Amino acid sequence: MFTTLLCLLTTFLPAAQKDSSSLLWKISGHGLSKPSYLFGTIHMLCTDDLPFSVAIGKAMKETKAFYMEFNMDDTEAMTRIAGEMMMPEGYSFKALLSPEDYTILSDYFRDSIGTSLQLLDKMKPMLIMSILMEKTATCPNPVSCENMLLLLAKDQGLTIHGLEKAEDQIAIFDSIPDKEEAESLVKQVKDMAASRTEYQQLLDAYYKADLNQLLGLILQEEDVVRYKKLMLDDRNNNWIPVITKQIQQTPAFFAFGAGHLAGKGGVIALLRKAGYKVEPVAL
Repeated sequence: MFTTLLCLLTTFLPAAQKDSSSLLWKISGHGLSKPSYLFGTIHMLCTDDLPFSVAIGKAMKETKAFYMEFNMDDTEAMTRIAGEMMMPEGYSFKALLSPEDYTILSDYFRDSIGTSLQLLDKMKPMLIMSILMEKTATCPNPVSCENMLLLLAKDQGLTIHGLEKAEDQIAIFDSIPDKEEAESLVKQVKDMAASRTEYQQLLDAYYKADLNQLLGLILQEEDVVRYKKLMLDDRNNNWIPVITKQIQQTPAFFAFGAGHLAGKGGVIALLRKAGYKVEPVAL
């Protein structure tokens, strides 16, 4: 389902087994005087289960810059993209669904989220997905892994950057038919218990830092395979020049969806192909 894609994007081919047991990776070699780091995130976590450790703090202290998928600390950019979440005149989210399915989704938003779906009728499905996403967590007050890392990076005085623009990420979901996204939301709500179970399985694999298990779970979703190139491969390739340019200048800490780490088309493999040494760091 597309909410899974938002939570954790995982590449198709697994790396070697020895590369499947860490979320934190050190980049060295290829002329670097100081190492940089990669860290795999997952969107929603329970407060008591944050996978932060002394190793992450130590790695950040060795760097000067912090990179996220896009710069969530850029107030101007975040304000700008808020307008891009609105659809043009004549659009209606309600029109994407049958009356029966819309009623199911509307009732759920009213009863479980406390929001009228009608108020979101001119919003892109991506925004509605992000609201529903919190309900897949099995704890009452889930938190954002990215936000916690951002706060830690700011506390340590790192400069904040994005591997891509927020508009780039929005464009990815814009290229997926709205009707598919809407139907995915209905499917999730119709069987929320199964959705929560699936997400808990993802969390369990994430807490174990088992990238291969994450891969197997994600590949149960046909949507992931269908849009793998768009959501994973192309972005991984676009990020490599950004990463390599930065680490040749000053050491940096890169945090992005854990699914971008593994596989022949993943960031780890692409950096190794470019001549860098990338090795796991114990958490």
